[in-house]
Order: sequence, then structure tokens, then C-alpha cells
Amino acid sequence: MNSFGPYSPAYPNTNEDWRFAMAELHPAGKSVLTVTGSGDQPIAFAISGANKIDTFDTTYFARVIMDMKTSAIQTMDHKQYNNFVQGLRNTKSVREIPGYDKIASVCPRPSILAAKQMTGCKIFNAGTGVRAEYMPNDDEYNIAKQKITGPMNFIWSDLQGLHQELKQEYEIIYLSNIFEYFHNQKQITTILNNLKPFIKNGGEIMLYTSWVQTGVSESIDAAARACGWGETKSHNRPNAFMLTMKRTR
Repeated sequence: MNSFGPYSPAYPNTNEDWRFAMAELHPAGKSVLTVTGSGDQPIAFAISGANKIDTFDTTYFARVIMDMKTSAIQTMDHKQYNNFVQGLRNTKSVREIPGYDKIASVCPRPSILAAKQMTGCKIFNAGTGVRAEYMPNDDEYNIAKQKITGPMNFIWSDLQGLHQELKQEYEIIYLSNIFEYFHNQKQITTILNNLKPFIKNGGEIMLYTSWVQTGVSESIDAAARACGWGETKSHNRPNAFMLTMKRTR
């Protein structure tokens, strides 16, 4: 994979059309394992009614930003939360983030300590910045405040080793666009076969999402079909594409 590592900077905000993904996956009442990313993916699943949400990521700072965002949701109004997220990307000290004093006593201690220990470093500046269209609106934020009452479970692992850390089956496994950075179809097939025991029969793995379908998605689709135990499906709308695989046996 690229330069993604255990202490790579986290993304301050998702660049995925999560509303489209949620509308296609129908997570209400389901168990979910999702990439942590910017923290927005698990928050989206909470807004959409998932009943259990576990997260994973290769970088520890994904956990830190998720813990900070879920703490902010519990303690801030919508305007304050937007200002808080806008302040994450370029900060070199958590004390500089708007509203930090509100989350300091709520955010899990390990994440606060990790952020303080990285003072002087931009640990939330991956990507190109905050995409306002993917921030929760008023109604979505109110739902998030009702649903998110504490920290979410985090598994610190890259995708290759994830299966060694899992203990249960899920109805949805959400991999975002991680496979975009793999250039070996056999490696993708191996990873999916390793995850098979942890996806319920009839459950779905979200393999890839983008603005458009490309040769990358076709390569991932071929690797998934080579597994022999699932059916792939393309989900399309203008300016959004998603590839999933349902476990059929």
C-alpha cells in the first residue's frame, strides 16, 4: 500500500457520499464493521440506525479524531460542531481547536493524551480539507446526538491483518476505498477470503466507493468474484459509484 501507516495523519472529514452509501446499504438495525477514517463513517452508520458499530483503521489518529468527534457531538450544538471540525485540519495543538474545553472531560483519556503528545504536528491534515456537503445537516446532527452517547469500539489494524483481530460476524463490513491502493488482485481475493468468516450469510462487504466507476473498480470486482462465495453489485447514481459483495454461501 501507499504511505498509510500506524501513525499517519487522519482525514479531518470524509470525501465520500455517505448518504448515498447508507441509502444503498440499509444499515438500520444491523451490525457493522467500518473503517474509522475521519470518524464520519461510523457517525453516518449511527445516524442511519445501525445497532452495533465497530471500527478499524491502520492509523491510531483515526481513533483520536473519531473519539473527539463523538465527544463533540455529545457536548456541542450543531454550529459549534461545524466550527470544531473546521478547526481540526491545521491545528498543531488540541488546545487550539474551537470548543476543545467542551470535549476535554468527555473524550477517552488515551485519545486526549495521544493528541497532546503530538503537539506541534498536524495529525488531522490528510486529504484536501473539510467538505461541507458531507457534514451532517441539522436533522442528521440531532439524530447523532440521540444515538451517540459514548465512544465507539476501535480495532487498530491494517486491512491485511484485520481478520486476526475479529471475534464476531457482521451484517455489513464497510471498507471505503482502501482497495484502491492495492495493485494485486490475488491479494484482494486473499483478504476477502480471510474476512468471509466474519460476514454473516446474506451480509454485504462494501468494497469500493468513488465518484465514478473506473478500471480500479473493475479490478476489485474481478478479485471479489474470484472468491466464489459472493455476488458483486454496482450501485450508481450521478457522481457516485459503489461496489458491494453479498455473501451467498
